[in-house]
Amino acid sequence: MTVLLSSRSLARGLFHQNDYDKNNYYSCIITHSGTTLYPTKLEEAPTEESSDDDEYESVERQQQQLQQQQQRTNNNNLLPLIDDCSELDHTRRIAIATSHGFDYDEEQGVQSILEALTPHEKQHMSDENMPLRHYRADKGNLPQAIRKIKATIQWRQDFNVEDIKRCFRDRNNPDLTIEKQKELNHLAEVIAKENETGKIYSRGYDKEGRAVLYLTPGRENSQCEIDNMRHLVYHLERAIACTRHKSGRQKVCIVIGYQGFRIANAPPMSVVKHTLQILQGHYPERMFRAYIADPPMVFRGFWKVIKHFIDPATLDKIAFCTGEEGEALLERDFDTNTTEKQAGGQKELRKFCSREFLFDTPHHCTFDEDSS
Repeated sequence: MTVLLSSRSLARGLFHQNDYDKNNYYSCIITHSGTTLYPTKLEEAPTEESSDDDEYESVERQQQQLQQQQQRTNNNNLLPLIDDCSELDHTRRIAIATSHGFDYDEEQGVQSILEALTPHEKQHMSDENMPLRHYRADKGNLPQAIRKIKATIQWRQDFNVEDIKRCFRDRNNPDLTIEKQKELNHLAEVIAKENETGKIYSRGYDKEGRAVLYLTPGRENSQCEIDNMRHLVYHLERAIACTRHKSGRQKVCIVIGYQGFRIANAPPMSVVKHTLQILQGHYPERMFRAYIADPPMVFRGFWKVIKHFIDPATLDKIAFCTGEEGEALLERDFDTNTTEKQAGGQKELRKFCSREFLFDTPHHCTFDEDSS
């Protein structure tokens, strides 16, 4: 069921007349009855007098349009979107919503969220399914879903998520200003430095086409919290793009391996909280499952502390993979001929190369994936 893509009333909500402003109208993609529509921002004829601020805004607007045009081009090559939630997930949401006194209606909920957003906020949504994910994550609590999606949209702008996503691809783009190229090059350098040890990267897919994001805390190489979070966000966005391109799904699998982990590698509690805040608050309904593979004894005490900061719905998606039961779970979900050892892999895979992955591999491809 893909309500977001097929609902006629949702289309009316998205393109509501009151939201239409020729200065702020945003580009997006929505499919209905086999037709793909691309509403685009309208341009006014330039006036004769223009201030420095006007010129700056014009440059920013042009760069934004370039980014939107590139996004539309990329979307033309994507597989049809697949609703990555099971009937069991849907039934649970309805039960939770009802127990809290909420009417759970995804179509109406998404329409209400869209009507609550300003044109500027709609323009900065990560994708057209963002309202649906927030509505689902908050189990029909509409006021909370609206508050959280607004906070996430603002966070994505404040944290420069779009620049983080494209920093390797567009760092030398001649269509961008010199200043913007410098900003993107700086971000690329920061992320490349953080990734030198291969502590996070995507490699391969589960059996249903979700990208596998490997996290190895034992390879931690940085004490800068903000740069750590930029690095995390880059790989989350990339894993999502890989999943979308490979299968049309919207979620990723996370494998956390503890080779070489010592209690000295454990991040400060502020980093743990910041990580959970980003994952739970700004990427709802993006994690299919997290597999904690063969955690050492020293991790147990650390887990007892951090699990209290994890949302119950997220806890349900975390699987500890130890012994025969853990192996069986990994074999059920993955082709273990293509996964790394920490995810039950049966073969010796090519060693991860950070420079190759970041600088030479297309953004929508995992490491060592055939991009042809």
